[in-house]
Amino acid sequence: MEKKSEKERVHFAFHVLCRVFPTPARARFMLVALPIILCAFVVASCGGKAVNFELSSEDTEKLNLILEKLQVRYELTSTLIMGMRVTIEDKGKKEEVREHLWYKKSETDGELLHIQALGAYNEPRVVVIAARGQFLLRLINENEAYFQPLEDGVLREIFGMDLRVSDVRNAIFANPFLDGNTDKLSLTHSGAKYVVTRSTVGGEQTEEITIFVRNGEPKVQTWLVRNKDGTIIQRTKFSDYREVGGLLYPHKVEIERPLEQTRVVFKVVKPEINTAISDKKFDFERFLEEDTKIRRLPGD
Repeated sequence: MEKKSEKERVHFAFHVLCRVFPTPARARFMLVALPIILCAFVVASCGGKAVNFELSSEDTEKLNLILEKLQVRYELTSTLIMGMRVTIEDKGKKEEVREHLWYKKSETDGELLHIQALGAYNEPRVVVIAARGQFLLRLINENEAYFQPLEDGVLREIFGMDLRVSDVRNAIFANPFLDGNTDKLSLTHSGAKYVVTRSTVGGEQTEEITIFVRNGEPKVQTWLVRNKDGTIIQRTKFSDYREVGGLLYPHKVEIERPLEQTRVVFKVVKPEINTAISDKKFDFERFLEEDTKIRRLPGD
């Protein structure tokens, strides 16, 4: 296989994580994050409100209870640290990247995210920070960086892809409802299986979310996004749920983009929650030395 540059090797590892970063002006949380994703990556909590379904009162009560329990996992997590083994498959080619992630809810700066792709000796090769309304992508070996306001158009320009604005938090917390899009939902259920359908915020796509509830604990298992023709454009699977600090988290996340023939698998390693993280972890300055070449996007 042809040897790739560091930028090319991590391109698809950040393909999914970065698409979850939001823009405060255009995507209400989206506000993401992840983004992950994540308003000015200073995100307000959106997912906990009671919802008004066009459903029976019994189904409304059941679904509200599920959403409340999913929300609690998010609200009880002030910090999250985890390693990730990432496998990226693109049109038949496969790459593996190891990553480390730090996430924090700061009392002064909102939600903060720091991701590193690691080299052979655990040294950072690529750094992504989304914090305080700014986005940094730093290529260590190349001594290059993108440093821009955190807006969805930035990532489209950097990666040259039609990145879907969604919530990195959705992937981290296995909760698609953190974006607050809960006003118009439909529900079908049988036994422990609940299937929720909704339109995306812009109304251009449809999402189908499958949740299993056992012993009173909901687990989001699949999250499909379809275009207007009903074709699946993204499929996310959450599995290998385990307790971390008394809360359930998936230790495996698979994200597939069938039309692009791209599949990314994240396997979580040694996650920790509510461990102290200094706000300095999310400072940009130490990755922006005087000789760092700052790349600018067209029009800047």
